[in-house]
Amino acid sequence: RPLRRRAALYWLLRDSDATASTPKAVLVDTPPGAAEDVGVHKGALARDFTATTPDGAPLRLSELRGTPAIINFWATWCTSCLAEMPDLKDVQAEFGADNLHVIAVNSGESADDAREFVEFLEADDFVYAMDPSLAVTDAYGVIGLSYSVFVDADGVIRATYTGQLSKELMREYAAAAIAGADGDEAPFEVRLPGTVEARSSVLVVEDLSETTVRITSRRLRCDDTFCADAIVNKIAKPGTIASILRNLGADPPFVEVTFHPEAISRDELLERVVALVEEGGDPLYQSDVTVEEAVAG
Repeated sequence: RPLRRRAALYWLLRDSDATASTPKAVLVDTPPGAAEDVGVHKGALARDFTATTPDGAPLRLSELRGTPAIINFWATWCTSCLAEMPDLKDVQAEFGADNLHVIAVNSGESADDAREFVEFLEADDFVYAMDPSLAVTDAYGVIGLSYSVFVDADGVIRATYTGQLSKELMREYAAAAIAGADGDEAPFEVRLPGTVEARSSVLVVEDLSETTVRITSRRLRCDDTFCADAIVNKIAKPGTIASILRNLGADPPFVEVTFHPEAISRDELLERVVALVEEGGDPLYQSDVTVEEAVAG
């Protein structure tokens, strides 16, 4: 099928409105702890990251070890997230802020977007973290908002939940984290979490030379819940590709592909990449892929 393309200013493609004004959160090596496995699932040592607050102060998740925590992923457009926040505030007050952190990770927005609601909520004991590029949100496998991760004092994940929590279940999971015990599986119920609006299936294409293109996209990510290495490996069809340089852990991830023009055209290469990305099985990015040509300006 023909490629879906559009041109855009180069600087706009490299930095979204959110990331242009707000420092990106960064995945970092997780210090050793009470669990051998590091990850984002129940029983694992919570994947470490650094971020900034809406006011620009730095924070690191692992430095908050010693106190159980609820990591809550949210956004200002997510009505269930905003409805859940007062309950988080109440539950933290019940257990005491010295006994329970609430780490509110904003997914895909700027500090300016978040600040008004943060001030309105008046939850002064919350720790807020901005994730404008979705690096942490993606790595934690957040399919929809809201999403909550309950972590004990040693940094081990004791429960996770997608969707708006009832105050009763929130309290139960918080108590389990404080006790260092796994939370019970939640009873089945229909949940309608909000889609993470900032996710983009755009491949940004920049010509580095007549035979080398750089392709940049979150669809090429490699983190705790998905890795595009297999996709990139399939790009290198014998006889058509001279070399591939990849940095799938970058934010945003990218590959630089040098091709043999006598064997494959630039358009044919991009068509192959689009097809491979769409077949790649990323559980978080499901929309059709589009191609944007980077235009310096």
